[in-house]
Amino acid sequence: MTTSDAAAARAAGTATLADAGPSPYPADVCLLVEGTYPFVSGGVSSWVHDIILGHPELRFAILNVGSYPGSTGPSRYELPPNVVGVHRVFCQDEAPAPLDGRQRAELREQIRALRAAVDAARAEVSRQILVDLAADDLSLAELLHGRPSFDLLTDIADRVAPEAPFLDLFWHYRAIHVPMLRMLGAPLVPAACYHAVATGYAGLLASVWSHRTGRPLLVTEHGIYAREREMELARADWIRDEQDGDGGVGAPLALATWAPRVSPLRRLWSRFFGALSRLAYAQADRIVTLSEVNRKKQLADGAPPAKIDIVPNGVLLPAGPPADDDLPPDDDGVLALPTRRLRVGFVGRVVPIKDLVTFIRAADLALRQVDLDVRIIGPSEEDPSYAARCRALVAMLGRGTSITFVGPMPPERIYPELDVVMLTSFSEGQPLVILEAYARGLPVVATDVGACREMIEGRTEEDRRLGPSGIVTRVATPKDAAAALVRLARDPRLRRRMGAAGRKRVAAYYQRRDMLASYRALYTELVGRPDAAGATGTSGATAASVPAPGGW
Repeated sequence: MTTSDAAAARAAGTATLADAGPSPYPADVCLLVEGTYPFVSGGVSSWVHDIILGHPELRFAILNVGSYPGSTGPSRYELPPNVVGVHRVFCQDEAPAPLDGRQRAELREQIRALRAAVDAARAEVSRQILVDLAADDLSLAELLHGRPSFDLLTDIADRVAPEAPFLDLFWHYRAIHVPMLRMLGAPLVPAACYHAVATGYAGLLASVWSHRTGRPLLVTEHGIYAREREMELARADWIRDEQDGDGGVGAPLALATWAPRVSPLRRLWSRFFGALSRLAYAQADRIVTLSEVNRKKQLADGAPPAKIDIVPNGVLLPAGPPADDDLPPDDDGVLALPTRRLRVGFVGRVVPIKDLVTFIRAADLALRQVDLDVRIIGPSEEDPSYAARCRALVAMLGRGTSITFVGPMPPERIYPELDVVMLTSFSEGQPLVILEAYARGLPVVATDVGACREMIEGRTEEDRRLGPSGIVTRVATPKDAAAALVRLARDPRLRRRMGAAGRKRVAAYYQRRDMLASYRALYTELVGRPDAAGATGTSGATAASVPAPGGW
């Protein structure tokens, strides 16, 4: 783990925001988020809200990257008074009118800068790519209608995806670049520091604004964006894959063995998202990751080691003992837990990356052996088709009375009504849900992704001496998850021991105050940094914003 100036300042207790002096910018920090705060609830949104609440002395602007206008409802959070504006930019919108011939000619050379951004096969990202992207002279209309853009597409077809049908490549080319150019054309939000809460499109925009203004950039990755997109691409049914067979044309079907071949279109998307991550890593002054597991992935993806700090998530530890501590022991000195169905909860967004299908199938298998009350707690409007698929699976299994969809609830209402929390995700960073469960003394069952194993079994030797605070299972393996539930349902002594270990783990390593102290040191360093020489200036336009309450 790299020891940063921020970590050193925190350890010495010397970092204060007052030392940085007043900022001349409308916002001290512009937080750039993708599809989350404040319009979608979930772990990342809760984290953003905590960061804002935990730094009342700073003024925050929010830039939310959304899918398209109307894709989300109103804010799910009451905006704190130190939020000075909420701005939005969308990946999809109405296409502009075609440019005339003179306008196309003016942009002929600039559009070719896209080539370097798309062709991410090189291990290193040239600094010139960011310079070209930040020049603010690329045009969405030229991309959609210009001859230079078409020439670039044919060049990509020859070099990157010669096997792909050209028409398919055409539509994927547009789908990749339209959101990118919308980001580049967004009106700049002036701030003393830019903080991207992901790489991807939010990280791209933050990098460009940082370059244009000369202001520092902080990047925090909860999950590893490029790798999560790659997992989604692997399952995407909107990309056609070809098949390779050794039987050949005309060979008997029984003799032909077929294996899927990765589509060049999937490779094109994967390289694009990888390039976005490397651009953000290259421009960032500091990169924050949540665990050693994710730090290694960032290093493998091109993040400079000297920039990376590990700052674990943190939660507020409730005062007093968990509710079960008030119960009397039985004759053997073991806690006399009430005789009831084991209350199992999934807490999070109902989206494919959380793999609710495995959760539901695991609950179904466990219900054949033990009595469970299973609850799916969280918003389901982000991916209505997936939520409908999950509900249909529950109905098909005949578990409508045992597995219920509760919808979103505040944490203070969720955990007192549960005995075990389970996550079956394909990918995670360092789930706040696990820490929230630990703070209430609940054991956790989670897949072996992200930081889940070190959160359950311990990260260091000292941490491991606290004992396991749950059970780790394999990804997409309902039998594993079901066996863990059955084991916990039949052994209240184990549940209590694991829950107590989790509470001790939070107290020792995952407290909210420690996380906020780390970010306070980082913000102090970056917000107070003098303007960089050679910045390209700021756009005179003002971002369209959602007014915050109170006339801000």
